[in-house]
Amino acid sequence: MKKSVQIMFHLSFWVFSSLLIILIFQLLNLIAAVLGGQMPDIQETLKVLLITVPIGACIFYLSYFSLNYFIKRPLRFVWVGLLYAILIPVQIIIEFQDKGVVDLLDVLIILLPISYFNLFGFLFKTFIEWIKDRKIKAELEKDKVTSQLELLKSQINPHFLFNTLNNIDVLILDEPKRASDYLKKLSEILRFMLYETNTERVPLSKEIEYIEKYVELQKVRTLNNKFVEFEIVGEIGEKFIAPMIFIHFVENAFKYATNKKIVNAILIRLDISDNKISFLCKNHINSSDLATQDNNGLGFNLIKQRLDLIYGMDYNLNVNTEDNWYIVNLEILLGND
Repeated sequence: MKKSVQIMFHLSFWVFSSLLIILIFQLLNLIAAVLGGQMPDIQETLKVLLITVPIGACIFYLSYFSLNYFIKRPLRFVWVGLLYAILIPVQIIIEFQDKGVVDLLDVLIILLPISYFNLFGFLFKTFIEWIKDRKIKAELEKDKVTSQLELLKSQINPHFLFNTLNNIDVLILDEPKRASDYLKKLSEILRFMLYETNTERVPLSKEIEYIEKYVELQKVRTLNNKFVEFEIVGEIGEKFIAPMIFIHFVENAFKYATNKKIVNAILIRLDISDNKISFLCKNHINSSDLATQDNNGLGFNLIKQRLDLIYGMDYNLNVNTEDNWYIVNLEILLGND
């Protein structure tokens, strides 16, 4: 929590407490006046306020700054209880010595403000520590997911790089121009991964270019020109999206679509509207591999955590198998981008 926000909370508390003291004091004296006493003037009210607030501040901030001391060993809260157990009899004895009788209302008038400032000092600190704890946990979770994603990239990308370089090496002698084109695409992919994915958002056009180049590099591994279909519907415009959200599912599709002779063994489709992107990735699976491709792997879980952190409730991910097809549907709302 920012210091400015904490200061506002403290100021609000003291304004509220001051008004509450005035209200209670006026109410008690009004009752006394009804019973035959005299209504207090404004000077007497301010005098009570000027006495109560400084003493209350000492109790409040003593409780506020000592909370961590008590939390480390909760049994220390017994000392607070013992303090009240001593304070009440002492107050009763003083009251008896002054007036010869014990007026419980006078005892409560002293005891309740002390309890009020003591309790709210503890509660105030507890609330602020809870906010800080939540923020730290959220940052740690984000750092954890980011680190895991980087680890995932380091595991996937070298494998892709190794295969692509081997394929280009094969083409160099027989089709040097084609090999040069693929090498250029590989260079552009690496540039995107290294320099353009370190921000929270990238242009949707860049993300699509990245996927297109990746698909083209994968096509070199098959003679079937219709092995994969990549379709874009709608206007790309100047929309922005979290980087490398879709590529995991595309990589997964190429990994498990092992039968290179099937027409449209992989279908990738992006439907783009003004406030939503619908991503479909569908790949054919051999019956023997049906149980292998699932949505419980490390990569899938990390992508889902990343989507949760970035988009919260503004996305919907659905993964299922149908016959010999593995189907991913991801919808992202762009309203908050």
